[in-house]
Amino acid sequence: MKKLLLTFPIVIGIFIFGMLLPKSNINETSNNTEVIQKKDSTKSKLRIYYIRHAEGGHNVKKEWGIYPESEWPSYVGDHSTFTPKGIMQLSRVTNKLNRFNFDFVAVSPAWRCKKTVLLYLEASKMKAEIWPELAEIYATNLMVSPDLPEHTATDKILGAGDAITLLPEEAPYFTLRKDGLHEFKKMRFPRDHSESAKENAMAKVIIDRVLELIDERSASHKTILLSGHGSSGKAVLRMLTKNPLNGFPQITNTGIWMVEQQEDGSFKLMMFNDVPLSE
Repeated sequence: MKKLLLTFPIVIGIFIFGMLLPKSNINETSNNTEVIQKKDSTKSKLRIYYIRHAEGGHNVKKEWGIYPESEWPSYVGDHSTFTPKGIMQLSRVTNKLNRFNFDFVAVSPAWRCKKTVLLYLEASKMKAEIWPELAEIYATNLMVSPDLPEHTATDKILGAGDAITLLPEEAPYFTLRKDGLHEFKKMRFPRDHSESAKENAMAKVIIDRVLELIDERSASHKTILLSGHGSSGKAVLRMLTKNPLNGFPQITNTGIWMVEQQEDGSFKLMMFNDVPLSE
């Protein structure tokens, strides 16, 4: 009897512990599932980042125009040379991009755009794909106008330009698409952009292709970085957001914008020139 009395509390304790344990595990599993679902839902959102190249010699030609050309530094007007300011910007790009986790990078074939992300590619052990369609174009807010005429030129634009080649030292960090071995054909328009409707219609053909490529890559990549130019970067942003961006400044050199895809498939601008935008 005495032994039974001693055993009884132990049995009761085991019974109570057994009742509590499954309940605790169920709650813990449920909470973990919620956390995983939240993480997965965040990861599944498509985000497009865009960085403009560092300041090149061509970017400062206008401001040096007040001086005699004989006094210009050698970099002024040169598309393939960074200014002293551009070199400083370049030194900060890797740390800037390391704030994000990109799973795909695409770059304009221009030297200055490849060079801008090269150090980042080296540090992150990534390889960027050359997109000829990210090359520089002139494009304004007319691109999103419903009245913009269709481009009716009979000449082929995409893939009809010069062949793109990679230097041996670039090969470890860049790759060419099989359908992107040539630049697009640059149509001739007046320098004063007096035929802006036609010029924007031509640009839309090119940017439409960029959007198609983004859509294709988004099947397997959710955080995409594009490296390109000022005007074309603004054009991609206009087309993604369907917003003329009236009143927005130009994209600064090495400035980043980012859009995030919403539930309805539209894209919302979340950051511009490195600055997060308020809701």
